[in-house]
Amino acid sequence: MDNPQRLYHQLDTRVRGLSRVSYAFFMGLISAVCILAVGLLLFEELLIWAVPVGIGMAVLYYVLDPNNEN
Repeated sequence: MDNPQRLYHQLDTRVRGLSRVSYAFFMGLISAVCILAVGLLLFEELLIWAVPVGIGMAVLYYVLDPNNEN
């Protein structure tokens, strides 16, 4: 059980260390890939939804900047 927690903390530290633009891009990409994965599981083409949602999530993460500690 110790190994998954250590892996999670390493990944969390690495992602939080990204710049604001890189973090926003990463989160937008993850959102789009997740939507595409769900589309594959449901045998539907969700590319029309994945791209705008990915862009929207990237913009929101850039504007709101959740990693800002101030």
